[in-house]
Amino acid sequence: MNNTKTHLSFENRLKLNKEAGSLIHSFGEGYFIIDEYGKEVNNFVDENNFNRLIKKFKYRYLLIKKLNELHNRKFSFGEDNTLILEGKTIEQYYWNLPKNKTEVDFYLKTILDKFIPTINSK
Repeated sequence: MNNTKTHLSFENRLKLNKEAGSLIHSFGEGYFIIDEYGKEVNNFVDENNFNRLIKKFKYRYLLIKKLNELHNRKFSFGEDNTLILEGKTIEQYYWNLPKNKTEVDFYLKTILDKFIPTINSK
């Protein structure tokens, strides 16, 4: 991300699996997170990689949580981090992963100001 105060940049492709960043709990086995390639990483077996993935995806999770709280529609991220609304790609952008709360707030404002009005007018 360049200067978050002036514009939102997009990656060409982040090479992320559609399920990347998903957190799963398995009784007796602990938590798993899906890595960039779609593989499950267990917090007991590979704690360092698990923690890396939690850190990498935690602000994207926060962004989706805020979007879903503000709207009665279902937001998610798809393959290569495209923004999805109710199963359909909003725009063919490959979003960067937010790295802190400031970027989450900026992404949220951009999505609400630029993309939501366009979707609502259709």
